Amino acid sequence: MSQSFHKTERLKSKIIFDELIASGSTIKKHPFILVWKKLNVDQSYPIRIAFSVSKKRFPLAVDRNEMKRKIREAYRLKKSDIYANLKNNYAVLLIYTPKEKIKRDLLNNKLTLVFERFIDDIKERT
Repeated sequence: MSQSFHKTERLKSKIIFDELIASGSTIKKHPFILVWKKLNVDQSYPIRIAFSVSKKRFPLAVDRNEMKRKIREAYRLKKSDIYANLKNNYAVLLIYTPKEKIKRDLLNNKLTLVFERFIDDIKERT
């Protein structure tokens, strides 16, 4: 599988965002909150994902964008492992919660843990 992060993998639909916030399931694993919802729509990738970093915690846009870039890169490298465990389509919102930046290797480990919990949660529900 390609390791690129395509435009079609990004969650941009306002309707799906609203449904996700209103009735999505939540997984908390420091430093992330993962909000997800199963979709009944055909899509080319099993996950449509959006990334969020709080403006309150990172007032400078430069810092917010840097954290989102790091998170997207970590996700891009791990997504083939994640996709291998999924059978349905999902919308996911990944929220970064701490007030400080963390190192890339720690970020990779934490992202892996939150997605392992996500996959376990999906398997419990099916």
